[in-house]
Amino acid sequence: MPDSQPQQPHSSGSSGPDPAESGSLLLCGARLTDGRTVDVRLGGGRIEAVGTTGSLPAHATRVDLAGYLLLPAAAEPHAHGDTALSAEGPGPVSYDIPDVQRRVTEAALLQLGHGATALRSHVRIGDVQGLDPMEAVLQARRSLRGLVDLTTVAVPRLLTGVAGADGLAMLRDAVKMGASVVGGCPDLDPDPAGYTEAVLELAAEHGCPVDLHTDGDDPARLGRLAAMAAGLRAGVTVGPCGGLGRLPRNVAASALNNWRRPG
Repeated sequence: MPDSQPQQPHSSGSSGPDPAESGSLLLCGARLTDGRTVDVRLGGGRIEAVGTTGSLPAHATRVDLAGYLLLPAAAEPHAHGDTALSAEGPGPVSYDIPDVQRRVTEAALLQLGHGATALRSHVRIGDVQGLDPMEAVLQARRSLRGLVDLTTVAVPRLLTGVAGADGLAMLRDAVKMGASVVGGCPDLDPDPAGYTEAVLELAAEHGCPVDLHTDGDDPARLGRLAAMAAGLRAGVTVGPCGGLGRLPRNVAASALNNWRRPG
């Protein structure tokens, strides 16, 4: 059958042991992005071998992909699980722990249904909600273990001045609770540079990666962020940077080059 109209994949249960027992699965007739058709053997949560069709020993349960395209699992690098699925709800968004946990779980399973097995969720902390949203997302992460790899980013509103002292303390508490990444939105703080410096210092102290939320429409500001983050470059992410798409191509390219340079 042509690759454009493959048959439904089916399992040949009699050709091998139960994958739950053996931990091994053979995907037969998988089409790769370069057009090749191959067999892929999985075991222990890893790709053990890739070979031409029929070349791998069938000491595993076989699933015939019949020419279906085989791709790595998708990843969602920038989500907001604490407010997910809340746009059409009546009244203000509830930040009660059970409500947030339910929304996070439903959103993660919805994305899993579309093939995304890794999610990074930015979680706002502080203000009236305190650390409740973070606690809810961490509970959802535990319940989703084995299905989805959910990474949590702690996002305080302010980190500088008198008002920022509480935010900094709460950010430290969020990391102690289990937040995976130190984040935030420098653009909303009266002192964006001071905010960024506080995030980078705390991340270095705890050995955490950094994920800063910015629109990216100011090349000069992106350049300053790149310069400040140079020491932690391998562990620093900025996004979603939708503003780059509104800049002239040459200006956007120059701003991105600041993040490509080593050091």
